[in-house]
Amino acid sequence: MTITEYIVLFFMILGALFIFVASIGLLKMPDVYLRMSAATIAATFGVASVLVAAAIHFGTITVTLHILGIIIFLILTVPVGAHMLGRAAVIIGLKQWNRTVSNDIEGTYDEETHQFCCMDEIRKSSGNASDHEED
Repeated sequence: MTITEYIVLFFMILGALFIFVASIGLLKMPDVYLRMSAATIAATFGVASVLVAAAIHFGTITVTLHILGIIIFLILTVPVGAHMLGRAAVIIGLKQWNRTVSNDIEGTYDEETHQFCCMDEIRKSSGNASDHEED
C-alpha cells in the first residue's frame, strides 16, 4: 500500500468513528436537544472526513472542488437546520432533560405572537436593565 492509501484509510476510519459516535449519541442522549447536538457535530465531522478521503483518493481538481463545496455547504447548513429544529422543539413544548443546568431560551417564546423576544427585553421586564444602561 502507498502512503496515499494509508491517508485515505485514516480519514475513512476517522469518519466512520465520528458517525458511529453520532449514532450512539442519538440512541443514548435523554432529550431532543442533546440528540441534535450529537447528530449535528459528530455526523458533520464524520461526513467531512469521508469526503476528504474521497478527495484524496480521486485526486482530480474537479472532484476536490466539488467535495470542498459539499463540505462548505454542510458546515453552513447543518447548524442552521439544527437551530431550526431546536426552535421548533421549544415552540411545541418539548421539555429539556431534568438535569439540564442552564436554559437560556426559557421565557423567551411568546405563545400569543409566536415570536421569540430578545434577552434585552427580558432584562428590562425583570428590572435588571438598569445595570447595563448609562445615564
